[in-house]
Amino acid sequence: MDHLSQRQLLQLLYEKDCYIQALEQQLEFSRQEVSLLKSQKQSIIIQNLSSDEDCNLDENSEPAISDSRVEQFQSSGKKIKLKAPLQESNNFNVSQFRQSTQYLKQKVLDSFDIQNVTIDNLKVIRNNDQLFDDLYILGLGLELSNDPQVIYSYNQVKNQQYILQISKFIFPDGCKPKVIPLSFSLEDINLMMNQNYSIDSSNCFVILTKQTEQQQLKYHICYRYTDFTILSNEQVRFSKRAICLTTSKYLIDFYQQILIAILIQLKCMRNNLYQRTKSISQTDTNFFDKNIAQISFRILSQLIQKNSLNFITINNQELKICENDNILWGIPQLFKKLNSQSLIKIFVSCLIEKSIVFVSKSPQLSTAACLLCQKYLLKPFAWIHPIISNLPLENIVYLGSPVPIIAGLECNFTTLQSQGVINKFQNTIFINLDSKQQIQFGNTDAIPLLSAELMTYLLGRLDSYFQIIQQNHNNYSQCLQIFNQLFHARVIRNIPIEPIRQNTNQTSKKSTKLILDYEKIALKTLQNMGTINADKVIWKQFFQTQIFIQFIDQYYH
Repeated sequence: MDHLSQRQLLQLLYEKDCYIQALEQQLEFSRQEVSLLKSQKQSIIIQNLSSDEDCNLDENSEPAISDSRVEQFQSSGKKIKLKAPLQESNNFNVSQFRQSTQYLKQKVLDSFDIQNVTIDNLKVIRNNDQLFDDLYILGLGLELSNDPQVIYSYNQVKNQQYILQISKFIFPDGCKPKVIPLSFSLEDINLMMNQNYSIDSSNCFVILTKQTEQQQLKYHICYRYTDFTILSNEQVRFSKRAICLTTSKYLIDFYQQILIAILIQLKCMRNNLYQRTKSISQTDTNFFDKNIAQISFRILSQLIQKNSLNFITINNQELKICENDNILWGIPQLFKKLNSQSLIKIFVSCLIEKSIVFVSKSPQLSTAACLLCQKYLLKPFAWIHPIISNLPLENIVYLGSPVPIIAGLECNFTTLQSQGVINKFQNTIFINLDSKQQIQFGNTDAIPLLSAELMTYLLGRLDSYFQIIQQNHNNYSQCLQIFNQLFHARVIRNIPIEPIRQNTNQTSKKSTKLILDYEKIALKTLQNMGTINADKVIWKQFFQTQIFIQFIDQYYH
């Protein structure tokens, strides 16, 4: 027999539960039949029957007896005969029911004879990569090391080294363990056991990674929390943990809700265990580690199906699987911090490929700002350079790279000012998202000014939308369409219809066909735009960016 993995055994247990549910459903149908007969006030008599014969008619039967007496006879194993005739649609055949339940029971036993199961006959659908790559938990193990470890992986730590490489972005300051006497920490433990998990929490964030140009962009949807581990009868350790889900699909809202559902189920199981045992040591991080596989598998196994899904069911609620551009997570919270002028500054900085750093103590805000630049602000163009949504402060030297970077930094803006970081990287735009009033910018001299005409065009449209957004933060998508309309009206409609190619000495048509003259295409586009001199500066800078060049390649090819 081939060796079965833990995940495959969980698949067996999950399918076994499905068969048991079928049995319970069959039993529920029979109960409904009995309830229907009672509602029609049909009389019954109780007789001792030694065989499994069908329920027959008996016109000489006695009047009905009380429900309590019926239950008493049922519990004793005696059978019930019905007096009134049954309609064909309501006819309940005991022998047929027992045969069907016996068939299901045997099917369960046959399917889950673990000794006879091998990998060859195990029907596990392996197309989960279409919707997600892995679910894992990072935190401190039992060792004395303070470095994060992979506590659990849905794919059985197949990509453990890769996960550990990005752990420094999930914990930019480390796991920060704190060991204190157990007697002093009972209140904190109680708060952790009853903490609320919410999709609007600042602990929700996303890490974006892309190992090579050929690979797809990966979204690591994370929820960071603090938990406790009982070290001895006298000591307890508090440390940060994170549960993360990796996917190449833009399903951030969907997977954030899945992470919340997993954490809430574990929380309920933990509290129920504590109510029964009154033992703190049985409900620490080890309890999470023992039960996370079962909970996550029950939820994620719904995604492992042959046919495409529109939703999955969690706690009797349907959770839609919808990959679209109008996400609900992060961006609405970010727009509470923005106004028209600050959004225009961010747009112009992206337009000319300036490095941008979003600074906030909340990784949710800085992550949302990175997604704003990566996914929305430049449509139909796209940011093609690195994005580090939670850059560790120790790696701040990355900002000195000649390649433009968009990054999130989890720290205080005043800390960067006092350490001279902002002055050190003068070509980088630093944006303080924690400012109580208006967003604070650093190194604004690096942002070119727009003409009065273009500024009036954008402000006139953005201001009206921001008034609506202040009342309903979910209307941000209409606001972002203004930049999309600007690109179509000013740039895309003026790109030459026919490609302009470089003149080369090569005679091969195949080689000359692929060489575009980007400079002449940019000049022709600028000429078709009829742009005033004040705006030519900003558009010339944009036409020299890699963002525009890549778009032109896709546009003509």
